[in-house]
Amino acid sequence: MFEKILYYINLFSELCGFDGSEGGAVFGWVVVLFSTLIVIAAFYVWITRSLWPGEEDENHIKRRILIEDEVPHAH
Repeated sequence: MFEKILYYINLFSELCGFDGSEGGAVFGWVVVLFSTLIVIAAFYVWITRSLWPGEEDENHIKRRILIEDEVPHAH
């Protein structure tokens, strides 16, 4: 398992040019780490907001749409 992780890290390094030869490898890894954290946070928010939306207001639009008596019908 560890060898497979190292393989993907090396592959990522080669594809992105973060081999350290230009001296900007640390900055590149910081950018990648920051981007990864943003993606993880976005997935977390997406999953939690999808499973537990949190709209408690009785006048929320989703409640008005689902009640058929209050929906205006186009003629």
